[in-house]
Amino acid sequence: MTDLILDCDTGIDDSLAILYGAGNGAHYVACTVTHGNVPVHVGARNTLTILDRAGLPDVPVHQGAARPMAQPLMTAEWVHGQDGLGDTGLTPSPRTPAGTLAAAEIVRLARERPGELTLVAVGPLTNLGIALLLEPRLPELVRRVVIMGGAAGVPGNASETGEANVWHDPEAAQLVVDAPWDVVLVGLEITMTTQLSPASVARIEASEDPRAQLVWRLIQHYLDVYEPILGERTCVLHDPLAMALALDPELATYRLVRAGVELRGERTRGQLVADLRGFDPAPTDPREPGVIRIVATLDTAEFHERFLRALGA
Repeated sequence: MTDLILDCDTGIDDSLAILYGAGNGAHYVACTVTHGNVPVHVGARNTLTILDRAGLPDVPVHQGAARPMAQPLMTAEWVHGQDGLGDTGLTPSPRTPAGTLAAAEIVRLARERPGELTLVAVGPLTNLGIALLLEPRLPELVRRVVIMGGAAGVPGNASETGEANVWHDPEAAQLVVDAPWDVVLVGLEITMTTQLSPASVARIEASEDPRAQLVWRLIQHYLDVYEPILGERTCVLHDPLAMALALDPELATYRLVRAGVELRGERTRGQLVADLRGFDPAPTDPREPGVIRIVATLDTAEFHERFLRALGA
């Protein structure tokens, strides 16, 4: 079991990440929710609903930042549906979020259990940025940090250059990149290679397991979005990959790079800029401010198999 805090903006692929973790040894100490795919109150409702469907009705959910630090709120219902869950009409959880605000809860849990918790972030990084401002020692207190974010050397998805989770709050992302912790940014350069094969999609459709049946409902909207992009009826697994690497780092190999977030460019604001040139000696200290890990290689077949097994497919 891996004890973790999941910080999310629960849309479709966040839901897939929750289910992946539930089936692969994640112990959710808490889920914290930010704006992003949908407004934060919708994301909190969805997180409660998916946790309940995953058989985890006791995991507390803490609502957090309702907007970015320094720009207007922007959401992505066109990708995730108006309800954030592919317009599936799932009956919402009867539960309500816990009273503690997300960033404060991240700090409280990290202080209470120093060195024990893995922090997995699959939404904009506002809650993490605020938590770092509240507790500068946070990087010393968490065990591992894995983030779905960035697009190192490849096009963005929220803009020409910006990946959504970084682009939605560049200032918070810069705080996270500058923090002295060993952080993995699982970006579009690797997540866009994780599209499910037609055979994998068929396994989900054919399964009688309630988890697979739930996912089949959730991903119909996602398949509609990705089909014209990928040329076949499939989708990629952004957030589940971050969860997978938090639980099983050996699924991938990694590269240390110096990086920063573009904050001022008229057309590049929100871009994660990683120095991939190899001109200078590669960084060797993962806790050096401004140094991140990115994924170099991935055992995609094993990742897909673990995803499908988590669904009973």
